[in-house]
Amino acid sequence: MGVMVSRPGTEEENVTPTWDDIDADALRETMRFSGALSEVEAINLALRVYAARHRSRAEAGRERERRIAQRRAS
Repeated sequence: MGVMVSRPGTEEENVTPTWDDIDADALRETMRFSGALSEVEAINLALRVYAARHRSRAEAGRERERRIAQRRAS
């Protein structure tokens, strides 16, 4: 399945439309669970959720390391 996605480019609006292969089943499931009304909305939502989840894990890891360093310094 091809879905139009935007990538930074050199055009006037700094966006170049591109077609990429997207897993159709995963996209349908994402749309169903999220209530997204368009494929682009579902893809953007999935990317935001993925980034937020991994950002949270990274922050938790940094906090854990900070606490370990504090204990060692005490």
